Amino acid sequence: MIDYVSGKLAENAPTHVVIDVGGMGIHLNTSLSSFETARKVGDPVRLFAHLHVREDVLDLYGFSTDAERTLFRLLIGVSGIGPPMAQKILSGISIGDFRQLVLAGDAKGLTRIKGIGQKIAQRLVLELKDRVMAVDADTTMPAGDAGSVGVAEEAVSALIGLGANPGQARRVVSEVIEEQDGDVSVEVVIKAALRSI
Repeated sequence: MIDYVSGKLAENAPTHVVIDVGGMGIHLNTSLSSFETARKVGDPVRLFAHLHVREDVLDLYGFSTDAERTLFRLLIGVSGIGPPMAQKILSGISIGDFRQLVLAGDAKGLTRIKGIGQKIAQRLVLELKDRVMAVDADTTMPAGDAGSVGVAEEAVSALIGLGANPGQARRVVSEVIEEQDGDVSVEVVIKAALRSI
């Protein structure tokens, strides 16, 4: 099983990225939220991965956070939801908002996601209501250095609390931590991130 892909970003598009791993380009399908978190071409990048196997094709999907991958795996377990539809859902709503709508049984709220009709929305609520708690909506740290996970999570939460877009907050915090040498405090990360937003 492929758990993550790490290397240099060779291509970054709204629906996929290509990561150069040892001279080989690995194509990963991504959601818009992972696209927003990805860096510039040539920068080091690490994405969580899910290999989807069908009779005629192997598709690799990439995620900026483990929570996004967990939700993707739950979504493709719902009857009638394949990987492309799961990608659309992840692109159309934040993990926290999706989780709240499912827990509240708000199928109508889910129909605001492009491509989700009433029947699919009801199926999502019915099949995921008891399982969506497995998705930690606060797990927003991109795959990367474990030493800075706590600082990054706190900084991202603070920026979201201040009204920043979750994808943008994750991307900026990740960039700020990467630019700093050694240990860095949450306050320093937040101040630097606010200047970049």
